[in-house]
Amino acid sequence: MLRSGLSPENGGQRAMDESELPAAHLQAEQLLEEFGRTLDARGEEATQQKLVELKNSIDKYWDSLPEIRAQNENHPRSAPPMPGSPERMQIRHIARQIMALNNEQEERTQAQLHAEQDRLQGELLVSSLLSLVVVFGLIAAMSYRIKLAERYAAAQYQEIVQARTELRNFAAQLENAQEEERRKLSRELHDEFGQTMAAALVELSRIQSEMIHDDPTKAQLAGVKLELENSMRSIRDIALLLRPSMLDDFGLVPALRWQGREIARRSGLAVSVEADDNNEFLPDSYRTCIYRVVQEALHNTVKHASATSVLIVFKWTNEALVLTVSDNGKGFNPAIEKGMGLLGMEERVGRLSGRVQVKSFPDKGTSIYITLPVPVTAESEMTA
Repeated sequence: MLRSGLSPENGGQRAMDESELPAAHLQAEQLLEEFGRTLDARGEEATQQKLVELKNSIDKYWDSLPEIRAQNENHPRSAPPMPGSPERMQIRHIARQIMALNNEQEERTQAQLHAEQDRLQGELLVSSLLSLVVVFGLIAAMSYRIKLAERYAAAQYQEIVQARTELRNFAAQLENAQEEERRKLSRELHDEFGQTMAAALVELSRIQSEMIHDDPTKAQLAGVKLELENSMRSIRDIALLLRPSMLDDFGLVPALRWQGREIARRSGLAVSVEADDNNEFLPDSYRTCIYRVVQEALHNTVKHASATSVLIVFKWTNEALVLTVSDNGKGFNPAIEKGMGLLGMEERVGRLSGRVQVKSFPDKGTSIYITLPVPVTAESEMTA
């Protein structure tokens, strides 16, 4: 705009008319104000002073335009512009002022950008630290809650284990008391009632022998004697079912064989017992457990298996006592058909730290495997 007002023709550009100069001057002032606003120099006295100097330079240049235009009209059109002419020097001076302001603003902008970047980095660092603090706080709180939950669960588990242990001990005590009561009751039935009824039978036999042959009372005495003998057998059976005296008097294997004979006599089931007779060192808890497990297994076989034969095998190994009860019955699915009898076996064997395993298939029979650890007392006796 400044150059276009120098001469009628300058670098192919049309020179301004005299009438266009005031409007161009006003437009130049407006552009200068806009340029000042783009510098964002509020509060910077040096920048404001440079803007004032630039405005003065432009005003001075504009005021000298008529004189410069008159001088240019006197020069030949073919003559090149003078590089050192006053008008060119004024334009260069104004250009240098604008460039200085631009450079100053660029430096100020770069400084502001760096300051803003530093501020943002600081805020980001603070935000990151705060986020880390919050995250670590949440982790610590969650860890504390998890530890509290773990301690509570561990305490609950210990209480459950203690309750189960106490319940198992109570069940063992109850079972021992039950076995002791059975032993006493069996002894009383065998000794008291058995001896009394045996004495009554002897007396009835004596009376019967002293009576005359055709005495009608003699037949009545024979009937009473027969009823008394049946009652004695029933009492003997009840006493043996409660607890066979031979389990305490003769040991485990004779009691198992007697039990097999009794089951065979009452049900017709063929029962075979294979066991070593070297079991006198077994403690009473082991003898009772094995006898009751076999009793329950035979009862289940008679009641549910529809079997014709049962094999009972009891043997020692170096690490354990192994009991096996196998039948040739109809079998079942142990995974879904577990009755109270099997649960009772598992509970009884579990109190001696043993294990129960049941294998059964439809129409292929059932096998019950009992594994018990060798008792310390029996192991020491056998070693001695």
